[in-house]
Amino acid sequence: MTNFARKLADTALSRGWLERPAYFVDDSVHRFEDVFAGAARAAAAFNARGLGRGSRVLIALPDGIEFIWAFLGALRIGAVAVPVNSMFHPDEMTRAASVAAPAAVVADPEFADRFTAPVITPDALASDAPVPPYAVVHNDTPAFAAFTSGTTGGPKLCFHTHGDPEILAGAAGGAVGVADGDVSYSVPRMNFAYGLGNSLFFPLLAGGATVLTPRRLTPGDSLAVLEKYGVSVFYSQPTFFAHMLGHPDARRVLGGLRVAVVAGEVLPESLERELRGILGPRLLNVYGTTEIGHALLANGPAEMREFTLGRVLPPYRLRVVDDHGLPVAAGVEGRLEVAGPTIGPGVPSGGDAPVRLRPDEWYATSDAAVVDADGFVRVHGRLDDVEIVAGINVHPTEIEDRLVAHPAVEEAAVCAVRRDSGISVLRAFAVLRHPVDAAAGQTLRDELLASCRTSLTWYKVPEDVTFVAGLPRNPTGKLLRRVLRDLAAEDALR
Repeated sequence: MTNFARKLADTALSRGWLERPAYFVDDSVHRFEDVFAGAARAAAAFNARGLGRGSRVLIALPDGIEFIWAFLGALRIGAVAVPVNSMFHPDEMTRAASVAAPAAVVADPEFADRFTAPVITPDALASDAPVPPYAVVHNDTPAFAAFTSGTTGGPKLCFHTHGDPEILAGAAGGAVGVADGDVSYSVPRMNFAYGLGNSLFFPLLAGGATVLTPRRLTPGDSLAVLEKYGVSVFYSQPTFFAHMLGHPDARRVLGGLRVAVVAGEVLPESLERELRGILGPRLLNVYGTTEIGHALLANGPAEMREFTLGRVLPPYRLRVVDDHGLPVAAGVEGRLEVAGPTIGPGVPSGGDAPVRLRPDEWYATSDAAVVDADGFVRVHGRLDDVEIVAGINVHPTEIEDRLVAHPAVEEAAVCAVRRDSGISVLRAFAVLRHPVDAAAGQTLRDELLASCRTSLTWYKVPEDVTFVAGLPRNPTGKLLRRVLRDLAAEDALR
């Protein structure tokens, strides 16, 4: 029944962490003591503006110490922190603010015109107003809300409570094994549930330090950050790791990590082989959703099976069901359902009452999965990503794995397009590691299609491969297949 902001401060005090570095931001070092003092000032600023228990506070800041202060300051007064991507296009930001329905917004002054709610600037967080006491809350009191990625429609808000971070840290954080000697760095930002756990919950609960970079870095710049700060725990998505491996220093720098955590989309088998060649069991592949709050599956480190997402992490449970909601046998594909104590399905508005499932209540994900007899899980992708060719369901990830296995291909995506005749065919898009001329491109295209023909059933072989500069992705790095299908349809008409 402890306010989570107070839990962090009390833990740091009791364990003697106050003088330790908590955050490295550019050339500044912020100790644990600085974190909690800044959060207290932010709480005073919020309180002076009439905010309190239950108030929604939209935090539109990049990753930095001001984000940490605003987030913990909101929790201190019993408000609900709602992080949002500060790099959103103005129209997207306006829509997000409309969904959040906040009582106040924390944002840089130049963005104030994007919001109808009062804006509190980062400078105003340094308030000299009286610091309010920690709000009396319970483990099930809403503490923060995270936006879903909106891959299948408009974004929603998933509410999480003051008790959730410790559960998440015990499950996913326990699998990563974050300790007081670690330095963490997360490419996913704190405006996502995954990044929030990586950069705030796990290290502050364990006494570790974290590197925050307000601007989004290139793969090469991220490698420099890992080396400069001696990062031991690194989090990113498969696509970002693939880009990093094109850098000459990647293998040396990544090889120095204690653990590298990959999540966000299906990890291609060829990329997993390459990363395991560098990291071995120190590569941790995890799976989770915004609704859960972080990860509930982890492949390793104690038990690992290649090309899976590992086993479910206690206290969570999972099952795979058929179209009628009935559990299927081991080895049979179906819809993945999960249950546990932190699941908050999304609601359309921040003003809506939070929705929370009971720990014994099943939540249906949108993912197709198989669980083997030993409990290891393979997720094949979203059910709405499945393409139908020749009347047969086809998982694009299987074909994409074959394409990215070629050393010239950095990433690939496959979707179906319907011809005027009514026949559906597969089209592939590939991003190359290095540009090629027309002749070399045709040779490479022939090699890729030949590779698919020799290893895949005929209906899984793409009709063609188009080379593109990049694939359409949302801010979390997830592939936008609906956009890809539109591109494929336009390409087919040419």
